[in-house]
Amino acid sequence: MHSAVSPCFEEKLELMMARDASADGLFVTGVLTTGIYCLPSCPARKPKAENVTFFATEREAQGAGLRACKRCRPDDFYQGRDSDLENFRSALEALKADPGAFSNVAALAAQAQVGLSKLHEVALRCTETTPGELIHRARIRRAMDLLEAGEVSATEAAFAVGYGSVSAFYERFKRQTGFTPGAFARREASSGKIDRDAMADEPG
Repeated sequence: MHSAVSPCFEEKLELMMARDASADGLFVTGVLTTGIYCLPSCPARKPKAENVTFFATEREAQGAGLRACKRCRPDDFYQGRDSDLENFRSALEALKADPGAFSNVAALAAQAQVGLSKLHEVALRCTETTPGELIHRARIRRAMDLLEAGEVSATEAAFAVGYGSVSAFYERFKRQTGFTPGAFARREASSGKIDRDAMADEPG
């Protein structure tokens, strides 16, 4: 057990080397050779002890001329922000606007500025579904918009929203909406409109 009140240098060093997240907020690690400050739990490669100094607060580290680490984001931690969640939500907006620009899950991860495992974690936490499912939903929703407008064929819609296979598009469209693309377009053109929002959000 470590003390929660002003650990000495050796104790802080031990907590930093162990990447102990319970120490986040107790102190800030300053790395003099790189000019950055980190949370004790920072996943980056640990510096040598002689290159480390500890600060009681983030403001003290900034006052010493250090900048926030891009890996552990102590600035977000102290401001109560979740940058991964913010970036994920921004990526979702980009996906909804142009699903055809996202060929796979890796493209969504790149847009969200996270790795694949982190993307999966944030997606489940935020939407209770997987990144792959989110891509499919966005594609089908966009395809429904295109087909409703009546300006493209089903095949053209498939490629426009990012599907490389027409058969995969047809299978996914039917699973998500209950209609084939052609049947959907014909019904949308008739008086019997479909609740597109409910269908497009339904898990496959």
